[in-house]
Amino acid sequence: MIVRTPTLLQRLRSCAGLRRFACDEDGTITIFGLMMFVLMVGVGGIAVDVMRYETQRIQLQYTLDRAILAAAAINQQGDPEEVVRDYFAVSGLENYRLTVEPETGFNYRRVSARAEMDINSMFMHMFGIRALTSPAFGVAEERVQNVEISMVLDISGSMGRNSKLANMQSAASEFVTSVMEPNNYDTDEMLVSMSIIPYNGRVNAGSTIESVFTLSDEHDASNCTRFDPADYETTAIDPVEPVERLAHFDYDNRNQYYSNVTRYQQYYYRPHCQTSDYGAILPWSSNISALHAHINSLNANGWTAIDLGMKWGVGLLDPVAAPALQALEDAGSVHEDFADRPRAFDDDETMKIVILMTDGENTNQYDVVQQYKRGPSTVYYHEEDERWSMYIPDEDIFWIPNNNYNDRNGTFSDEPYRGNESVAIPWPYIWANYSARTFAGHFYYQAARRLGDYDYYYDLRYDSTELYAGANSADANLRDICDAAREQNIIVFTIAFEAPRRGENVMRYCATSDAHYYDVEGIEISEAFASIANTIEQLKLVQ
Repeated sequence: MIVRTPTLLQRLRSCAGLRRFACDEDGTITIFGLMMFVLMVGVGGIAVDVMRYETQRIQLQYTLDRAILAAAAINQQGDPEEVVRDYFAVSGLENYRLTVEPETGFNYRRVSARAEMDINSMFMHMFGIRALTSPAFGVAEERVQNVEISMVLDISGSMGRNSKLANMQSAASEFVTSVMEPNNYDTDEMLVSMSIIPYNGRVNAGSTIESVFTLSDEHDASNCTRFDPADYETTAIDPVEPVERLAHFDYDNRNQYYSNVTRYQQYYYRPHCQTSDYGAILPWSSNISALHAHINSLNANGWTAIDLGMKWGVGLLDPVAAPALQALEDAGSVHEDFADRPRAFDDDETMKIVILMTDGENTNQYDVVQQYKRGPSTVYYHEEDERWSMYIPDEDIFWIPNNNYNDRNGTFSDEPYRGNESVAIPWPYIWANYSARTFAGHFYYQAARRLGDYDYYYDLRYDSTELYAGANSADANLRDICDAAREQNIIVFTIAFEAPRRGENVMRYCATSDAHYYDVEGIEISEAFASIANTIEQLKLVQ
């Protein structure tokens, strides 16, 4: 029998209450929710602090980048450190710590900077982190490399319309002034060399190039050149290997007949290639005045041979041309600092650039046919007796007029007048003094009439000149030389200046990238040249 005393009953009731409390689940979720809320607030607060930190860091880095870029510009006249500090002063940032280390050399300026800025935490202080420090660091450098530039300028007849020539001359002159800034004319230390290659339907190599390159020796009256298609597959123009001259002849008047040859030679003869240095190549110059003068001397005339201009422009950047430059340096025509140029294509210290500009498209290119271009002609002359003899290949016979070369009367013979005493007139002399129609008419018409065989007469009159490169061939040549330049990492900027679609297409093809191609009208050409000049400056963040 169990006796329930008051004390025992109280103990039993107390134990029952503890069991009920232990087993009661009311309020458990509330406690868990409070714990999660505190945790979420903490995490969210950390995120807010981190976002504030990152925003400040980005603003700090952006300000520092802009500041050191401006300070590193070589043409910037202020103290580099002061430039950086001025940028920060107007940025709206406060309580920053800034260290600036400028370094300036002959051809470069380098500015490194480090900045720090504290931001008080709003939530992370609950975890013992009272402030976050935003760092920013950067190095900007403008390093003027050895720069070799070829500026290939269109001076064809269409450039004479709509003030295009004047706009080009102004833009190109400003470009020269800008890109020549790295040259120190006070200390006579040169980094930038430039060649100007004007072109229309021809390129006049000029007397300077002729003096250090080997041009073919058919004549020495003019210095326009031509290339075979295979020549466009390489950037090189070897100074030792002969470059073929265009014949010295009158293409425009080839179908005109002049009975008075002396009058024709004095008043009407128009050589296909100019005999002066007008529009000639100006190679490897650092003389701003000379470059400006050459640009401003150009006039608009002729057809368009973009491929010829580009071939010479690229060729003057190829190290194969070094002996030619060295010869000009020895003669005092090129600055001594350029004596080791054109440098190797893989020289990390050298940047090679072509600016190729046109307002048109490739057209036809003409020359005297090869069989009539050089060597002795089929016309013989006996100087003592002043007698002429004309050989007719189709008949294997000589026509010997009685008196002057166009005398209606004469005789046929198996040999020229007095045999070996007569001397063959060189073909270059013929084309330097007669139009094709005049030559054929004066020397061969009477013989053709007497023989009843006009084949050789017609051949001389109509077929003594040739189309050696048409528009399609010239476009193919241009693409080939642009491909060759691309393989050698030559940077090519192209400007289509109010050009037709076909011209735009080849300019776009030749450009190193779409960013290197400019399609402009009117005075926009100045903006194109200015943009190219800014790119060449190669101002960049290096870290």
